[in-house]
Amino acid sequence: MTGARWSDSDESPMTETVPFTPLEEAIFYIERMHGPWNVQFEVETTARIDADRLRAAVIAACNAHPLARARKRPHDETDRRCHWAIPDAIADLPPETVTVVDDLTASETSAFYRERFDPPEELPFRVLVGRGEGRDDGDRVLICSNHVAADGVGGAQFVRSLCRAYRGEAPDVEPVALGTARAAVGDAGPTSPRTTLELLSDALCSLGTTLREPARIAGNGGVEAEGWLFERRRLDAALTERVLGERSERATVNDAMLAALHRCIEAWNRDHGEPAGRISVMMPLNLRPREWFYDVVGMFTAIASISTRRRDRRDPGTTLRTVVEQTRRIKDRDRATIPHEVAKRVPSGTPVGLKEWVPELLNGLGRRFVDTAVLSNLGRIPAPRPGFTPDDDPTLWFSPPSFTLAPVGIGVATVGGAIHVTGRYWRRTFDADAAAAFTDRYLDCLEAVVG
Repeated sequence: MTGARWSDSDESPMTETVPFTPLEEAIFYIERMHGPWNVQFEVETTARIDADRLRAAVIAACNAHPLARARKRPHDETDRRCHWAIPDAIADLPPETVTVVDDLTASETSAFYRERFDPPEELPFRVLVGRGEGRDDGDRVLICSNHVAADGVGGAQFVRSLCRAYRGEAPDVEPVALGTARAAVGDAGPTSPRTTLELLSDALCSLGTTLREPARIAGNGGVEAEGWLFERRRLDAALTERVLGERSERATVNDAMLAALHRCIEAWNRDHGEPAGRISVMMPLNLRPREWFYDVVGMFTAIASISTRRRDRRDPGTTLRTVVEQTRRIKDRDRATIPHEVAKRVPSGTPVGLKEWVPELLNGLGRRFVDTAVLSNLGRIPAPRPGFTPDDDPTLWFSPPSFTLAPVGIGVATVGGAIHVTGRYWRRTFDADAAAAFTDRYLDCLEAVVG
């Protein structure tokens, strides 16, 4: 990035310094070593976006959400914590925060989401406008979110505020102070010694399964290139009705989406002559309290793994029941916060220079703990809807990061009764035809699960 580095002298009297949470630090170190964990958002519009008006809308959205305007303070190797520097407000943006391009290509899209954020220099969001890539020759607005500062729900909230500001409306003010929000999640954890013992018992019982490395997705046409390919599907009315309808197993939309991905990976590997014994899918969990479940920009997510074996995939109903059994246990708040508890157990006095080497454990034997794929479901996005004009048909394409060992990331967002599914594929594993074929196969499996 161009421009001067941030320094203590740049910090205004109205700048708040906030320490990273253990989970933010963990993601920061992981992506420094294993590649960026940037989150994809896209909104289609029928309008031609005005760049100056869009920049003003980004500023307004950043000023509505403290972490959206945060920069990371530079750290020394001997520091004990990383910190955010959050100004009271911003009046301008770094030059490359908003860009406009004609004839947007798949390679440019990949590069936009692939480029690593420089947290001391950049805000946690950047925006790219693809001229003529939206609806009826309108534009497509791409928003890349730094996962260290915001999870999928937080990124979606920023996008909604951005659209609202562009339409000339005031973005919603966050319903709780940043410190209150971070404390609410930071204090999450087992509520009693008995619960802690139960969680440890569960962990020991599942250790044998966890130590068997999960299946890896068969490649098809991948190239030696960094970045991703994206496939977008809006479910038709009939499939949407079945997905959103009630099921006898009391399975949620998320359960159906998970079961379909397990079955899709098995079928895909079988077609490509690759084994698929234990399949494990990473599933983020929103830890926000219900009263501000969609409202606060930040990293308030826990991570769980949903596993199936061959016998669990003998038919769609069995797969769905297997998934439901696991998600019901995990949705208990005590269990959902296990990753936070692990992160908090790193000694507080450990220097940053030592902690940043912890992600090296994901290499070698650590591969056993890396899932087969990722699925993130944002659920039903509430108002204000994502759209840059009052007449826009609400759309929100979203996908979580995927990476070398887990080369598929499926993102789901329900907007205005329409379900948007985005497939994100690591280019070293898939070419464009394979990405499209895998997405189609996934929707076929979803049909079977909800049929």
